[in-house]
Amino acid sequence: MKHYIVPIALLACFLATSCNTNKRLYNTGVAYHQANQADHERIQQLKSSGNPDIWPEVFERYCSIKGRSDEMAHFPPEVRRSLNYVPLNIDDELNQARNKAEAYLTAKIGQTLNGENPNLDFADKLIKDLERVNRDNSQINDLKLKSLAKRHGDLSELMHLEMAQQYVTPNRDETVSFKETNNGKTVTVTDHNLSKSATIKGRVVFTDPRGRRIVLSYPYEVSSKFSYTYTTIEGDRGACSEQTLERLKQPLMPFPTDESMINDAKRQLMEIINQKIQ
Repeated sequence: MKHYIVPIALLACFLATSCNTNKRLYNTGVAYHQANQADHERIQQLKSSGNPDIWPEVFERYCSIKGRSDEMAHFPPEVRRSLNYVPLNIDDELNQARNKAEAYLTAKIGQTLNGENPNLDFADKLIKDLERVNRDNSQINDLKLKSLAKRHGDLSELMHLEMAQQYVTPNRDETVSFKETNNGKTVTVTDHNLSKSATIKGRVVFTDPRGRRIVLSYPYEVSSKFSYTYTTIEGDRGACSEQTLERLKQPLMPFPTDESMINDAKRQLMEIINQKIQ
């Protein structure tokens, strides 16, 4: 599939030296059109099969067609004309093939990892194929993590938490006060809404069992939130409504410490990781 690259790359050099240019142009044009035709025929053959596993190769073939077309587009107009070059617009076909290849590979990797006695080498190969199709696929790291867990079991010794930033908000006590009256008695009721949050940012790193090589890393941002509501009164309790009396049963709770909030955020991060490898 890559035989067209050599004549196209060499053409740029030979054009500069004007050495036997006509023959070089002819050979390059033949290689270009033959490669496109071969890819097109293979794509049609794959699509006619109706098999779901065709899309990674279909995507690769479309990438080859687009890649060589983009290379040819950089040549001067007279060179493109001599090669019978026609710009190709296959973006829609390319995007469709990418989407279907991603869907197939994601499903196949999940099926492989969730099976009994999974073939982890095959799963890792499929993950690499998925990276080639779209390195920004949102599920790649989760699939790598699951494969790592299947291969090594307990990941606690392989996992390292690198914290780049942590911050805790000030204690907030937002209040709303109002008066209640009953039989000439008056009371001021205050509802307190306590809130506080802590956030940790950084990356989780997983190394090989010897700790010498990072096999997986991804960023994280986790927040721990504290929220609590209680009610206080000033005045005659006998003026309180039934609803206020019910709220008064809620005891006062102190704000959690900064350390406990940070530790809770770390605990949540561990829960997220454990959920990913189930």
